[in-house]
Amino acid sequence: MRKHLLILVFVVLPLIGLAQEMPFRVKSSNRYSASSMVGTVEIDSTKYYQLRFIQEFDYKKWGMGIDLDFLFDRDYHLKKSDWDHIGDFLGKIYYVRYGDPGDPIYGHFGGFPRRSVRNGLIMHNYSNMFFYPDQRNLGLLLGVNPNIKMKPEIEIFSSDIERLPIFSISGHFKPLPDSSLQYIRDLELGMALFTDRNQKGNLKYTLGDSLYHAIDRGDPKALNIFSYDYTLPILNTDKLVLGNYAEIAHIVDHGTGFILPGIYADLNYLKINLEYRKHGDSFIPGYFDHFYEEERCTLVPTSDSTYALVTKEDLLSESRAAYGFYGKLEGLIGERLKAMVAWQNMYGDDVSNGKSLWFSLWVDTRYGMLENVSFAYSKTRVNELSLGKVAVPRAQMTASFTLSLSEKRRWFLIGKYSEKYKDKEGGINWWKDTKRSAAVGVKVTF
Repeated sequence: MRKHLLILVFVVLPLIGLAQEMPFRVKSSNRYSASSMVGTVEIDSTKYYQLRFIQEFDYKKWGMGIDLDFLFDRDYHLKKSDWDHIGDFLGKIYYVRYGDPGDPIYGHFGGFPRRSVRNGLIMHNYSNMFFYPDQRNLGLLLGVNPNIKMKPEIEIFSSDIERLPIFSISGHFKPLPDSSLQYIRDLELGMALFTDRNQKGNLKYTLGDSLYHAIDRGDPKALNIFSYDYTLPILNTDKLVLGNYAEIAHIVDHGTGFILPGIYADLNYLKINLEYRKHGDSFIPGYFDHFYEEERCTLVPTSDSTYALVTKEDLLSESRAAYGFYGKLEGLIGERLKAMVAWQNMYGDDVSNGKSLWFSLWVDTRYGMLENVSFAYSKTRVNELSLGKVAVPRAQMTASFTLSLSEKRRWFLIGKYSEKYKDKEGGINWWKDTKRSAAVGVKVTF
């Protein structure tokens, strides 16, 4: 059985088109694991055959992932430009991590599939891997959480340490930890600063090399945002944690947004967040979101049959004042099931796309060969949250499975499929307006 599956992976799979996806992972307590996958990718309108080897190492608080990606042209010649510079070898690092948030010192270097800061009013599910592996950003997160009187914690993040394009620094502390009043003693204040030093930094990957070098990109343009927040626990027991929070954020030279207030509850197996949000003109909640790398700057046609570069900041002038609610439910049953659903409804006189929905489900089945399954779906800034409409602009869907090929859970077969629907006016043609990707690979742990 195992032999037949391996033949399938290494012989038949080159017939399957594989889009550019981040490496897959299998939850494992083993110190070392290796994965491989094969297929085809298209880069700057050129088709390549792809062979990838992914190795992961774990030792105590340390972890490391390496992604070796080999591309071959139609004549099976290696794409040498991916291997002729010292920076290319650094780009083969998927991640290096140490510790976890809450530890005295923790850090993560490499890829960030999702990154949120505080309540997500400014940075919500941002990823520096949107164009992975064509664009291999080596991001960095450093956090310190010293066990001293005011319980400070500081996090520094950059989407890429070489150019420092998107950068944030955030921190929080307890100003009066010695107060005799519990509410004041547990009060936590926070602040954060965000910047995009070059909003046109994505053009090389959205336009392709030929068009990128042909257009006049002008000077880099920076964007700055800052925010302040507080968190105040009200009840803290073994069975229930309850509290409230608020946040204010301002996009420099543009608008201001608020969370006034937010309420959170943690029942161990269920976490709940409910927020009232309000913002003025020229403000977008979750400005640095999952699609930011694609939307930072785009090339759009003009009325005189030419093209212009338009940044996401330029579109802030079209954003109108709105108010509404954001809610999130997270369920956890042991290590077997994780589910999350979040939604946002924003209303206003000139607001037509103030609704968003996020959903994810991961199940550790351990049923026969089936190790686990997962599903995720999201649609952001749409005009309605109808559950019957899946293929809508700016929506995406991902499903994956893991099969165990041995009783000792050493060998795994992993499959993943995703769809992303084009951002366009009008309806979506499911066949023409959908970018699909499929990936299948094997993984062995030691």
